Amino acid sequence: MFASSPNSRRWRRTGRHPTLLGRILLWMIVPLFVMWSIGIVITYFISLNIANSPYDRTLASHLRLLRHEVEQQRLSKPITLSESARTVLAGSGEDSPTTWQILDANGHLMAGDPLIPTPENWAYDIDQIRYRNATLNHQSLRLAYLWGGRDQDGLGFLAVVAEPAEARATLQQEILTGMLTPQLIILPLAAMLAGLGLTQGLEPLSLLQEHMRRRKPSDLSPIRDDLAPAEIVPLIAAMNNVLHRLSASIESQRRFVANAAHQLKTPLAGIRTQCEIALREHEPDRMRASLSQLITGSQRATRLVNQLLLLARAESLDPNQSRTTEQLDLGALAEEATGQWVETAIGRGLDLGFETDGEALPIFGNPVMIRELINNLVDNALLYTPAGGQVTVRTQADKDWVCLEVQDNGPGIPQEEQSRVFDRFYRILGHEAEGSGLGLAIVREVADHHQARIDFLPPGNHRDPYSAGTRLRVSFPRDYVPQVRT
Repeated sequence: MFASSPNSRRWRRTGRHPTLLGRILLWMIVPLFVMWSIGIVITYFISLNIANSPYDRTLASHLRLLRHEVEQQRLSKPITLSESARTVLAGSGEDSPTTWQILDANGHLMAGDPLIPTPENWAYDIDQIRYRNATLNHQSLRLAYLWGGRDQDGLGFLAVVAEPAEARATLQQEILTGMLTPQLIILPLAAMLAGLGLTQGLEPLSLLQEHMRRRKPSDLSPIRDDLAPAEIVPLIAAMNNVLHRLSASIESQRRFVANAAHQLKTPLAGIRTQCEIALREHEPDRMRASLSQLITGSQRATRLVNQLLLLARAESLDPNQSRTTEQLDLGALAEEATGQWVETAIGRGLDLGFETDGEALPIFGNPVMIRELINNLVDNALLYTPAGGQVTVRTQADKDWVCLEVQDNGPGIPQEEQSRVFDRFYRILGHEAEGSGLGLAIVREVADHHQARIDFLPPGNHRDPYSAGTRLRVSFPRDYVPQVRT
């Protein structure tokens, strides 16, 4: 349901699901502890630098004092320090004494403590104080050495001072304790407050869950989002979209079942009646007439069922599904569909024609549904046009639209009835033509799916004037491409 981490796969195998709160806390606390660990390392080096800085400055002062004392004497004679120098190097009661030694250019001891480790690879940079750490008798020492001093005879020497590192370590530990103790207290509190804040922040999800759980199965009304946080509003909008489509699908199924039950009663009852009549008849002519009526009734029922199925399919079309949509040539499609009605038109004594400008008329749409739209328009025109009449199918371009026209010189549709002929099962009174009243309803559903426009035009035109009849135009937008849902 969520991210495909190894833990998520394990939860799915065991039938459990990770909580959103747990995932957020995991992504908060784990990086927080990692950053805290990095902070401890950084704090250690900062405390080490803080602890070393004052002691190194003091050690550098002792080193300069030692060099000054030696520069006032000759290295060829024993070196003695002044009383003030010995006092400074001895330190206070809390400080450890600073030991020292004087080396010549070759590293030979000339004066001082011989136990102090000799600096390794020391450089001959004048007046550059160098520091290093060393160990003597399992005791850590901090050394400072300086080259460039010269005695009264001009002989160069290396001055070295050393002191124990315990005081530095103690200071560093105190600094670390002072810096880390507040963090150890604040970090758990911050994690607890974060968990509490997230729990309160995710409360709307719990309320939404409880609201959805209390809903009746038949309740498909939209979910209110007036009290929801901004982050949840898109989720609620998506759920409302699903509920709307589900409601439309259920309503379409209900209409289909109701329409089928209502419309199939009459032809099925007629078929049953003709069957009963045929069973009672003994004369072949009357029996043949009943069977003929039975065939006619079954054909009507078959056509009605096919139209009901087609209407249900047209209602359930989703313009966001690109797999049902492709680029088509409306002129070629209309010409092909019209050709399939020529024999029917001849059998009814009608003149069926097709007109086009010859140019390609590209549109985007479902080829099956658009072909059914054309078939229903032509069938409707042939059905209501009396023998000897004319029906013309015409395609043309009109600015940003690609137009399909079906025109006949039949009795026409009164203007007050034009808005109702697209309703299901609606038929104009006074017409004896047999039909189910679903043809134009299917046309409207397909047109709406393709964002097409349906208009009734005056029957006459400049090419082939009609004194009466119906001229119906379906206009498809050139640039309509259904949006694909990702």
